[in-house]
Amino acid sequence: MRDKISLHQYVLFGSLALLVLGKVFSGNFTFDLRLLWWLLGAVVGFLFVFTDRFVYSFLMKPDEALGTRLKDLFVGKKFDEGLILLLNERHEQKELVMRSFLFVVVWIVMAILTLTSIISPFGRGFMLGIGIHLVFDLIFDYFWNKERFEQWFWQIKRVVSLEEKRWFVIVVTMVFVLLAFRF
Repeated sequence: MRDKISLHQYVLFGSLALLVLGKVFSGNFTFDLRLLWWLLGAVVGFLFVFTDRFVYSFLMKPDEALGTRLKDLFVGKKFDEGLILLLNERHEQKELVMRSFLFVVVWIVMAILTLTSIISPFGRGFMLGIGIHLVFDLIFDYFWNKERFEQWFWQIKRVVSLEEKRWFVIVVTMVFVLLAFRF
């Protein structure tokens, strides 16, 4: 578990560093408060994706053993133990809202709308952070966690072929890269 959490951090900060360097080399870089808001938005957006574990445990499946244990810990104000339990038991959470095909499609639409309509650096960074996390998890699951990758398609009520899944990963990654340099 610690390895993937560390990998999340490397991916987030590495992606942000690459995007900032891209702005520096393109001549569009200014170091001001907007950059700091953009970076803060990206970090908050990246962390926001973890909230789907709370949604699963508290709203979607509150009667499962994990949901009951989490409620007991949070009622007892043992927040740190609850967070550790939530991260340790992540394999029990099968139908996460944000780690799904449909949410990624919604994110792409929202990212395009954000790029065309929002000038707030925090909002743009927030959407970028969500995208970094989703695309990282999608690619990681595709290559190294096949069982978890299959769960990205839990909302689709038909069998999705391997070829369709592969193209989904390719298209989402390409769209993300194109959008990321616009944020």
